Amino acid sequence: MEALENYFQSHSGETFIVVGNAGTVNTADFDDLEKIGQLKEKYPFWLHVDAAFGGFAACSPLYAYYVQGLNYADSITMDAHKWLNVPYDAAMQFTRHPQLQAEVFHNQSTYLGSADAGFNFIPYPPENSRRFRALPAWVSLLAYGREGYRDIVERNSQLAQQFGQQIEQSGKFRLLASVKMNVVCFTINGSTTTGQVGEFLAALREDGRVFMTPTVYKGIPAIRAAISNWQTEERDVMIALEALNRVYDRMIQPAITQ
Repeated sequence: MEALENYFQSHSGETFIVVGNAGTVNTADFDDLEKIGQLKEKYPFWLHVDAAFGGFAACSPLYAYYVQGLNYADSITMDAHKWLNVPYDAAMQFTRHPQLQAEVFHNQSTYLGSADAGFNFIPYPPENSRRFRALPAWVSLLAYGREGYRDIVERNSQLAQQFGQQIEQSGKFRLLASVKMNVVCFTINGSTTTGQVGEFLAALREDGRVFMTPTVYKGIPAIRAAISNWQTEERDVMIALEALNRVYDRMIQPAITQ
């Protein structure tokens, strides 16, 4: 925060867009949106919050404090497909400046209508031709409601924490960051290269029981496990751990023994 304010002070008169994270991809970390937002009282910058999946922390009293300060944002983006279990590319965007957004994206074609029509959302996004993504998100809201979303967020996060605890206690893997919500970031114990992680994950996919993705955390080649499906249960966590251990015993353990 100090570095950010120093930058504002040393670049007085310039235009800024500050992007705050609400749930980073690797570790579900959150920026201090409250402190960033308070700087808007002194410096006129646009605050955009990338809340792709972390914005759903607001659904739960257990995690809502992570998004405290979200109200300062000028614009917010969220991906419904990441936690509402709707088709891919369903996303939501919120703005304090709808008229400005319409001026940017409206292509001025008369047949498309005016942004002033109230119900006409065509002038607001950058693409005119798109699927009716709002429908599955709306049906999901009708089906599960506030309590249903809260249940998904809390159960997934609890399972991720259980998974993280098992990884932390394992002698085969190493947890790289504390588990804040639904993402677990870890690596194979010992000196691990990007190639080794890639080979390990390829074998894990071949096993067929679990899918995880590669990443790099603080320069360390790592594995990312994200839990966001409403059907995930504790037994699925145990299946994932069993699959990890099996691949480790087949690929890594023989090399250590040699």
